[in-house]
Amino acid sequence: MHELVDESETETQLAAMYAKVGEHLYMRPGIKLDVRPIGAADKEKLQIVFSMGGSGTRLRHITNDEYSKHLIDVGGKPISRYVIDLWLAAGFDEFCMLIDDTQRGTSVAEYYKDGSQLGAHIRYSIEHGKLGSGGALKLAVDSGVIRTNFINHYPDDVVIGYPGFAKDLAGVFVSAVKAGYQCAVVCVPGKTYPYGVVKDKDGKVVDFVEKPFISMDTNTGIFCISEAAFPLIAGLEYKDGLKIERTVMRQLARDGKMLKVLLPTEMWIPVNDDPNLTKLMEVVGGNDRA
Repeated sequence: MHELVDESETETQLAAMYAKVGEHLYMRPGIKLDVRPIGAADKEKLQIVFSMGGSGTRLRHITNDEYSKHLIDVGGKPISRYVIDLWLAAGFDEFCMLIDDTQRGTSVAEYYKDGSQLGAHIRYSIEHGKLGSGGALKLAVDSGVIRTNFINHYPDDVVIGYPGFAKDLAGVFVSAVKAGYQCAVVCVPGKTYPYGVVKDKDGKVVDFVEKPFISMDTNTGIFCISEAAFPLIAGLEYKDGLKIERTVMRQLARDGKMLKVLLPTEMWIPVNDDPNLTKLMEVVGGNDRA
């Protein structure tokens, strides 16, 4: 599990082991999908959801809770625009933003408004209290803000070097729904562990590896859910910290209704702490923090 692998090399490994279902998306070769480019009719039945209700604790020293971490400026635009722009470029314009009623959430609504300045239409679902990822999605489904198949993309999970990501993922998801799947989840084939790993034999250290690459398919926080799974979402009970990943998605996995798609690790930056914020700044050539 612990390998000395450079994160920049994972696509080479994926290409050797998996079937290609997009320019940089891969899937186990045993899964058969008729993946085709999506048309206008497919787009009308697909909403893009941006979950933005998190507290941003690890970047609070920058925002001071005065605005959302998704609005931190990197290279002249907010972090979230790097994600939103991917979907806009793919021709999607029906967006849902899940926010809370704190100043963080208010700052998002004040910045993006109704989306017209982007050429999009934005609907908001506002949670009162900390409902967690599951509660926020349940609220949006219960209220009708989310009304059809959707792709959830946390706006701090930035995909880099892959302009066609949104188009390719949407095509895979539409094909997966037609094949009977109710969920598709985007993973990377591993990640660099942020700590040193110490191996021992009977208490005697036999190896010491600083920040190894862990070869384990890892959830990126980008997932797709079809209307067929809405009863599971509706059946959740509102409570603090309710996680979609520990409830609905786990049930769909156990029921065999979830498809896994793999993205090269080097194309994913989870901008939830200083090291990854710095990494994004290096990639886009910006160093401003608004």
